[in-house]
Amino acid sequence: MIEPAERRDKVAGRHITVRWVKIVIWAVIGLTVAFYTVGGIVFANMIHSDLLTPQPPTPDNGVYVTAIGNDTITLTSADERDDTTRQGFAGLAWDGGYGQIAHITEVAGLNVTRLFARTDGDLPPVCDGPLERCEQVDIDSWTYQGDPSDLALSSVGPLPFEEITFPAPLGDLGAWMIDAGDGSTWAIHAHGWRASRREALRNLPVYHQAGITSLVIDYRNDVGAPVDPSGLYRFGATEWQDVEAAVQYSLDQGAEVIVLHGYSTGAALHLAFFEQSRLAPEVNAAVFDSPSADTGAALRLEASKRSIPGTSFPAPNSLTSVAMFIADLRWDVGWDEIDYITRAPEIVSTPTLVFHGTKDDRVPIEVARGLRDAAPDLVRLVEVEEAGHVTSWNVDPQAYETSLLAFLDEIGEQR
Repeated sequence: MIEPAERRDKVAGRHITVRWVKIVIWAVIGLTVAFYTVGGIVFANMIHSDLLTPQPPTPDNGVYVTAIGNDTITLTSADERDDTTRQGFAGLAWDGGYGQIAHITEVAGLNVTRLFARTDGDLPPVCDGPLERCEQVDIDSWTYQGDPSDLALSSVGPLPFEEITFPAPLGDLGAWMIDAGDGSTWAIHAHGWRASRREALRNLPVYHQAGITSLVIDYRNDVGAPVDPSGLYRFGATEWQDVEAAVQYSLDQGAEVIVLHGYSTGAALHLAFFEQSRLAPEVNAAVFDSPSADTGAALRLEASKRSIPGTSFPAPNSLTSVAMFIADLRWDVGWDEIDYITRAPEIVSTPTLVFHGTKDDRVPIEVARGLRDAAPDLVRLVEVEEAGHVTSWNVDPQAYETSLLAFLDEIGEQR
């Protein structure tokens, strides 16, 4: 039989245990709330600075030249990089010059030898000492240096062009106009996030060969262009109005057939145009390269590669969701509004050719597959093995141009 004193001790012990359990539970809850609140705010601020805030294109340095041969160049880096070892074509930029690199001829550790042709300026500086003391160069996927007159190594050579402006809701915008054919078919090119018109240079020869006039446009938040009233990138939510202005300009110049070509976020602008613009029925086809048609998906992919600030621990998806929620509250991002994949069955109404690399580390290829699956009768997806973000042309220019030219010919036949 348990004595009263012993019973009281057991009851007291249970009360103490329950109290400590409650303390631990509330402590865990408090720490969890603090973690997601503080971590969410930190990540939201990173979303604002790294994703939403307009910035000009910046070089991705970190590559060094260790040797230059008659038609080769040897590149190295402190760590492994995809761009040094990815087969295909790219530009190489350095202070005072520009060139093109092509296929890899030899790999020895981090040293990669590739075919090389200088197109402008002096030869790049050769590093013959510790890397930290050497001048860095930039591997430039846009491949050509400045404007359509710099296409000397392309299939058609330098292209004559006109620098024009066209009226848009926030003020005049600049563009390159490259005349071709009889002027009845136009292509409007929109570059991607933190890029520039140069992103379109790789494809201009194909459009010229097809007899299609190209209009390569600036839009709000570009260098020298009007700033969006929000002061932020809107990923198509407002920029589509600038695409509409470009379409109106082409119609005013006599365009009868119009193709929209969008690179990365440029595709989002075009999709928003198709959804919002009164001029959408005037457009006959679209071409998308690595379409960033769901900015939230691209952000989640990037966040999965990052760690919690101040630690080496990978950030959980739930923290990214909290950060996106906070960012939406603070800056009215509208993640659902700029997810064009979920509404693609209603948006896509014209024949659409999509290129996307299987090694794209910025926009998951599932986005392009979602676009295809949403409108399989209209969307043709070309998946390019080993290609990264907007580098499907670079990996195999001939295959890319053959697919693009065939698609454009089909559009022309439907006139």
